[in-house]
Amino acid sequence: MTYSTAISPASVTTSGCAATFRCGNATVTLHTDSAQALAEARRILYSYDEQPAGPATWYIYLTLDPDIESSAEPTTDGRRFDIGPQTYAYEVADGPLSTFWVPDRGTLLHADQKARKIGVRCATAEATALWAPRLVRQAMTGQLLAEGMVYVHAAAFAFRERGILIAGHRGRGKTTTLLAGLHYLGGDYVTNDRLMLHGNDNNLNGYPWPMPLRAGIGTLAALPHLRHRVPAGQRALTTDEKWSFPQKIVIEPDDFSDLLHRGGKVASRMTPSVMIWPHFDPSRTGVSVERVDPDEVHQTLLDTRMFMHDPARGTSAHINQWLVPGPADEVTDAHLLSTAAMLATRPCYRVHAGTDPAALADAVGALPDAREPR
Repeated sequence: MTYSTAISPASVTTSGCAATFRCGNATVTLHTDSAQALAEARRILYSYDEQPAGPATWYIYLTLDPDIESSAEPTTDGRRFDIGPQTYAYEVADGPLSTFWVPDRGTLLHADQKARKIGVRCATAEATALWAPRLVRQAMTGQLLAEGMVYVHAAAFAFRERGILIAGHRGRGKTTTLLAGLHYLGGDYVTNDRLMLHGNDNNLNGYPWPMPLRAGIGTLAALPHLRHRVPAGQRALTTDEKWSFPQKIVIEPDDFSDLLHRGGKVASRMTPSVMIWPHFDPSRTGVSVERVDPDEVHQTLLDTRMFMHDPARGTSAHINQWLVPGPADEVTDAHLLSTAAMLATRPCYRVHAGTDPAALADAVGALPDAREPR
């Protein structure tokens, strides 16, 4: 079995479809022969700064090759990696590079960890568009993790120069709290589901892990400006049925402006000033708020690995650094320990709320640490 292992820009640099993306100190340059793929990377990676193609830490060369399925002799015999919903990458142990075949996408990938280059050949234009943002984001995240950042399962927005971090496991009300706050309070959108948090010299900075927003139809139906996004087939459901409906609606980064109010914008970073742990219960008729003891905050952040792991139900948010791995476990653990200790010094509130987003937003806006800075 023979695979081409060359990772070279030779076939793609003449097209002009190239750009360098930056987040913090991390950089990735994408070269592709597909204008559609580059446009998709720009669309999804809303929080990354872009500049003309140039020197970077990682390089990705993405090409369309309709003959790849026949010329590469694809196999599914190698070690299997779960890389998405019902999608798997199979490792091919052939040569000095990390080589993977993804049959569902008709894609062959080579990763040279030493040279920090990724070569990708896709059978279809659809596959090139799918991989462009995902591979840039993975190469970017690998660098950020190595620099000391950690994943936080959280939504976030900036309000009155205060960073509001909304953390918790799935189904606790992060998205509802975020969208209610943006609509009724105003502020800048940061992220809906995941944040890369960096602690340095007692300073905390959060960077979005860019992706589309997913919201339940109960949340959308409760917000007047988003009710039209509830599919016609579900609009006749009762309120209780809407809140329990399992399928979520995707809102793409192109439409994030629809979520904003009172001059808000989409932000590429934030500094957490206050943390909220939402506890959503559709049966509640009011909102109650309680301050969480810092020791409990610290221990909970460690036990849940920043809510990325739910001890009761298993994984809460998946990490798929299968192609560009992060640092060793002991290094990641050290970063987690120091960042959790730093985040626990910020005030944290447990917010119990029902289905009234205006009341929820009022409670968030009334938190002393979310008000105008003195």
